[in-house]
Amino acid sequence: MPDPLALSTQARPAAETCLIAARLAADATAIPLPLVLHPRRLDRRCASARALAMYLAHVGLGLPMSRVAAGFGRHRSTVAHACRRIEERRESAGWDRWVAALEDDARRLSPPVGAVGIGAGGIHG
Repeated sequence: MPDPLALSTQARPAAETCLIAARLAADATAIPLPLVLHPRRLDRRCASARALAMYLAHVGLGLPMSRVAAGFGRHRSTVAHACRRIEERRESAGWDRWVAALEDDARRLSPPVGAVGIGAGGIHG
């Protein structure tokens, strides 16, 4: 995985935002970060952790789905599907509280997306 700090200045904020979300999801699910960021689907646990990371980047941190898609090396429709999956599970009170806490953590760790210009770059280069 390329170093997000080595990306262009324009691409850096989106990549950093996705990386923050991915790290939170990895820590919360005990899935290693490289597996959350892996370009292939892998198993259900890895795909679920990745879906959570994409949800946190989009809903929690306000990154547009197209930028989340670029940041995770996925298609925009994949991000939309991931967000729907996570949102559907939020009907469970325990899951909702857990995801809400992760969103709060993400917001504390990341400046608002609108604070700087966002490019179309991604974590995968």
